[in-house]
Amino acid sequence: MNMESQLEKARNGGFLTKLGIYGSMSGPGWVQAAVTLGGGSLVGALYLGVIGGYEFLWLQPLAMLCGIIMLAAISYVTLSCDERPFRVMEKKVSPVLAWGWLIATVIADTVFCAAQFSLGRGAIEDNLGFAPGPYMITGSLFIVAMALICISQKNTKAAGFIDHILKVLVGVIVLCFMAVVVTLISKGAVQWSSLFSGLVPDFTALFRPTDQIAAAIATTGENSVYWTEYVTGEQRSKIIAAFGTAVGINMTFLLPYSLKKKGWGKPHRELSRYDLFLGLFVPFILGASALVIASAASFHAKHGDVLALDGKPLPGMENAYYKVVDAKLKATNPDFKTLDDGVVTDLREGLLMEEKQLAGMLSNRGAKSLAASLEPFLGRHSQTIFGIGVLAMAVSTLLVHMMMNGYAISEAFNQVGNGKYFIIGAAMPAIAGFFSPYLWSGDAKAALAIPASVIATTLLPIAYLGFLLLMNSRSALGDELPKRRGLINALMLVSGGIATFASIWALNSKGVPGVIGMVALAALAFIGISGFMRRNKEA
Repeated sequence: MNMESQLEKARNGGFLTKLGIYGSMSGPGWVQAAVTLGGGSLVGALYLGVIGGYEFLWLQPLAMLCGIIMLAAISYVTLSCDERPFRVMEKKVSPVLAWGWLIATVIADTVFCAAQFSLGRGAIEDNLGFAPGPYMITGSLFIVAMALICISQKNTKAAGFIDHILKVLVGVIVLCFMAVVVTLISKGAVQWSSLFSGLVPDFTALFRPTDQIAAAIATTGENSVYWTEYVTGEQRSKIIAAFGTAVGINMTFLLPYSLKKKGWGKPHRELSRYDLFLGLFVPFILGASALVIASAASFHAKHGDVLALDGKPLPGMENAYYKVVDAKLKATNPDFKTLDDGVVTDLREGLLMEEKQLAGMLSNRGAKSLAASLEPFLGRHSQTIFGIGVLAMAVSTLLVHMMMNGYAISEAFNQVGNGKYFIIGAAMPAIAGFFSPYLWSGDAKAALAIPASVIATTLLPIAYLGFLLLMNSRSALGDELPKRRGLINALMLVSGGIATFASIWALNSKGVPGVIGMVALAALAFIGISGFMRRNKEA
């Protein structure tokens, strides 16, 4: 049966028929899942479970739902226009918005791809137990990734093969993490009442510690004011990280090119919506929720895996523990940075045991800690099982970051379809990944990650605004303007509003750079809306 016949059968069939047919034809949604189920989602979900327990289980599904609404709008615009969305936005809305969208995508791809190489190296060294040397690992990942990218450009069968690889990798990720949760449930480690209540959105939880953490704070007496402020601040940063990793600005750039590469057009608009649901929404919700549940069950309001009975950190947890403790000491000792090591040690040991235990509860854990905590349930293979999931997560995500950057650089030179430009663009983040042992360590890591995060977070609402305007642009869509624009605009405004709130909330804590970011956000919005109104009036 050819594609036209399949589409016709799906359109005339029931819901289950559509799911079956569209599921077999899906593709771009799985590519999106491969990038969102990456290191950011892993860390965001882990940290969210540590500090928030089950109370924020609703957060990532809400973020993804907002993302799906906007990505569905992007797919509609892409499949309704002959030109690529970047050129449509440049001509019909604003060149400033379009180039801001592209530049932010390149920055995010280059920097965050390095993080995926680092994540893959960590999985190989820490979880799987192989340590041939950091550059040997990143070099191997570089060669494999570049080979797959180059092969995909040679023929369509190879490109289809890579699509299947991504589907398999996403499936491995989800199955590994679901297996962890099933094991926890079978051992009675999951609190069902708390889990179900955590699925109901509670926006007041954004601004206060969870009940269990609040109870621990209350035991610190006169120091409770500091710890409340500290937990609230840490909670905010982790919420923003978890929200922002659901749908990033580079994902909004990727989707149109994945759709065009598939050869989809106007007849495939319904298929594209099902593709996003089946390939992106379902795997993300299962994978991210499983991580939050596993992290919450293992670490929330617990300190036994961080502290010994005498209040000293266990081997391997010193850095994470002292980061929390030293933040408290710096707040109460202005000259803390100039103190001798012996004095610092005395101050650390002089903390109340209740404060030490609270610091242990708040210490960040990594994938190795989570895998180790599951050993009683998964046995001696816990590191291997979890490591395979994390490695699959890293490989699938770094591949898609490279693909996204290939499309972006090709578009920047108006050479989309030119293999040379695509491979040059794809190589940029891979080169950063090869050097990730240096780039993602110490001060260099902070120097790269902070501006990229600020730019990407700031510009995400602008990408959303650009497609909100395009969905209402007669100049761009002509007779293809959506019929139910009232409902569509309401959904997009809610989604864009939530993304804007997250962006401003993030920037508000960044001092002068944050103020500059908010001003830039407002200026870009004004430029975009002005350009849209002028061009739409002319049309």
